[in-house]
Amino acid sequence: MATEFSMTGIMNAALISQGLEEINESVSLPEHRVLSRNWPLIVEAELEDGAYHFTKVETTLNTRTDGKFGFDDAYLLPGDALHVRKARLEASSGSRWEPEWVQDDRYVYLDSTDGVIVEYVKVTEPTFWTANFARGVQMKLEAALLRAVKEETGEASNMEQMAEAQFQRARTNSSKARKAQEPFRRSRLADARFGRG
Repeated sequence: MATEFSMTGIMNAALISQGLEEINESVSLPEHRVLSRNWPLIVEAELEDGAYHFTKVETTLNTRTDGKFGFDDAYLLPGDALHVRKARLEASSGSRWEPEWVQDDRYVYLDSTDGVIVEYVKVTEPTFWTANFARGVQMKLEAALLRAVKEETGEASNMEQMAEAQFQRARTNSSKARKAQEPFRRSRLADARFGRG
């Protein structure tokens, strides 16, 4: 049976590893404030850096509005999108290509009136995380405790390096879990150019 992770569980693991008291819902300790303020920064920064299989979502965006930034069209992103990794267009013939595009916090901008397929990073609940990812978050939280509460900056730096190594292990394992790239598909241009004998 796989372990399900939670925010409180990971925070408590960091506290216990540093010899501190677990989170108590009736008392707000400085340690808890340090952890809860650092949690979103640590998690979202790593989700942006790593291409984790449990954060990848692919969808077609069709809600169009007028573009900005030199592009004619804009498409509304889902509310849970942290950032867009890829944008792609698909012709009725089945050929695909990656257009020029940019993103702000709510829209993807490009030149396409027929929608766009995007792959984006979704902020997921800790229950979907891998053990290596959860351990990396725990170690980053321990580094925050070492720096802010215990004032041990050298130990905090060492812990951050160990956390980065743990995140690298999580990224490597996650990349193995992703599906293989689809095989090369020749475009109409390639068929026209190389298809004649």
